[in-house]
Amino acid sequence: MINIAMKRNLVFLVVLVALLGLVIGFVKIWNRRSAKFGELRVESVPPASVFLDNKHMGRTPFRDKVQAGQYTIKVVPEASSMQAASWQAPLSIGESLLTYVSADLSESELSSAADILWLEKISGKNGELSVTTNPDGATVLVDDQVKGVTPLSTTDMSSGDHMLTVTSPGFLSRTQKIKSIAGYRVIASIKLALSAGGAVVASASPTPVTQSVTRITPTGLPLSSDPAKPFVIIKDTPTGYLRVRLEPTTTASEAARVKPGEKYHLEEIKTSWYKIKYDGSNTGWISGQYAEKVE
Repeated sequence: MINIAMKRNLVFLVVLVALLGLVIGFVKIWNRRSAKFGELRVESVPPASVFLDNKHMGRTPFRDKVQAGQYTIKVVPEASSMQAASWQAPLSIGESLLTYVSADLSESELSSAADILWLEKISGKNGELSVTTNPDGATVLVDDQVKGVTPLSTTDMSSGDHMLTVTSPGFLSRTQKIKSIAGYRVIASIKLALSAGGAVVASASPTPVTQSVTRITPTGLPLSSDPAKPFVIIKDTPTGYLRVRLEPTTTASEAARVKPGEKYHLEEIKTSWYKIKYDGSNTGWISGQYAEKVE
């Protein structure tokens, strides 16, 4: 009788454990199905490990689905990379939305730069833009047009692709390509890197890296004489340079950058755009707003 009772108790315990396991499994599956996820994409130079709330997620370039919510992201350079400081910041991941992080890590936090871009659903029908920077008071340009200083919010964003530039004296500028969508606010949190000499412009834009153009003679000396007429003189710009684009539109990729005071032969005019020959052979388009025509 005792053996029979023990066997019954054992069977009961086995069945109970099995049922408990099924319940736990069902709860986990239900939680996974009901959880809300967004997408996180992280890029860095140099390559680094990505942590969310101290949990290792992978290495850059990183792209994966992450449960929506508030986190602290930490980007830690790999030991095999050049010596660089880690970077961390608050991070927001929205349901079914992309959060993009781009970090240029350097020897110290002051000389490192990073961008965090994400979308937020709003009640309005227009697209909006919100920009904060470290440090505050940086100048914000959208498609080369000054919008104000940070912290900045604007509600007049047209739908489509735009180039966002943030610049501040003594810091390296940052440029990102953003996409404005009606009914959403693009939020940009940008950390600027302290400039050692102020002559270098950092760009985290997905477009190819460009360089500043200085016109020189075959001997390597600066060109002092005016080019053949008609030509243009580059005016002062808020960023200290003017983009040369492949096509006469603000959404076209950059070909180079020219500086205020420089002069270039004018090849063609299309509405408010000037086509110039900027290095003796290559041509590109600049905004007529920042160029004076000489005929």
